[in-house]
Amino acid sequence: MQVRTFTAPHIHKALEQVKREMGPDAIILANKQVAISPTECHVEVTAAIDREEPAASLRDRQVDRELDIRSDLREIKSFLSMLISSKDHLTQLRSRQPLAEIYHALLTRGLDEKQVYLLLNRAVESLNQDTADATVMVDAFCRQLLGKVKLSRPFHHLASNHGRAPAFSFVGPTGVGKTTTLAKIAAHLKIKRRLDLGIISVDTYRIGAVDQLKTYANILEVPFLVAQNRGEFLHSMEHFGHHDLVLIDTTGKNYLQRQHVQDLQNLFGDLPNMHHFLVLSSTAKDEDLKQTIHHFRGMQIHSLIFTKIDETINHGSMMNQLLRFPHPLSYLGTGQRVPEDLEAATSKRLLSFLVPTKSQLHGKG
Repeated sequence: MQVRTFTAPHIHKALEQVKREMGPDAIILANKQVAISPTECHVEVTAAIDREEPAASLRDRQVDRELDIRSDLREIKSFLSMLISSKDHLTQLRSRQPLAEIYHALLTRGLDEKQVYLLLNRAVESLNQDTADATVMVDAFCRQLLGKVKLSRPFHHLASNHGRAPAFSFVGPTGVGKTTTLAKIAAHLKIKRRLDLGIISVDTYRIGAVDQLKTYANILEVPFLVAQNRGEFLHSMEHFGHHDLVLIDTTGKNYLQRQHVQDLQNLFGDLPNMHHFLVLSSTAKDEDLKQTIHHFRGMQIHSLIFTKIDETINHGSMMNQLLRFPHPLSYLGTGQRVPEDLEAATSKRLLSFLVPTKSQLHGKG
């Protein structure tokens, strides 16, 4: 499937681009308004078209694709319904001060317009009064945001299950820093919490991945095993059965392809006391993050970890996922240093990514 994004001043112009460049069989996956300046918004349309696939692959994925399309269409219809039914309120939201300033400041940070509207609308309703005070409005918005975003402390309560140590895998796309993140968390749990750890690597695909993690394990004096298949993985889990905790590094692949997610599911199966961190890059595109999380929906993700926080000044794509999906956020990766560059996610830190300062509200930042 080929997926492309088009931007135009109006929805009909964007649809014309889709038809002209992708043909009449293209499917509209999503549309939203994006701010191109503090006073002007365009429409962004994401469309897809199927290219010829091998018959076996097509049969295997046909049902899932239809379900995905139906889900996307339901979301689009819901969004359009919301916009149509609240057209007057949306116009008022864009024109009123200080709502207009807050509204545009949040859009320029990459936050999805649907989420901005919903949160600001709830913020206004929570005040039960008409106010022109930007500080009061921002505070109300923050309360609504924090009421929707969930945070997690995954290692607060650890307990074995029938002699099997709790296990946490680190899954996610290639290049997001899963191995480094695992090493940071392992160092924290070993040095500060003094837990008895075991580390397993199933990443035998990437050259040097095993050696890198083995080096970290040796420094921390943590036992380390490599598993190349499910049999070896189960044996490794049994070996670490009486440890406090097991951390598992996985292969980074393009998880926009559902088969790669299925491979992980086949490896882990339905083992008890198994938890999964989905590790994502905060520099990734909004739609790519959305689709990746969507494709991992069958793995019962415990929580999200966002890395490369230090490599972008726009964290809107990350925040959009925390508002769209029910998964809590546990950690933020802020650099390459092990173990220093890792933070437990906090409400204060999240607000720092989004909430505009007074100077920014008045166009000075």
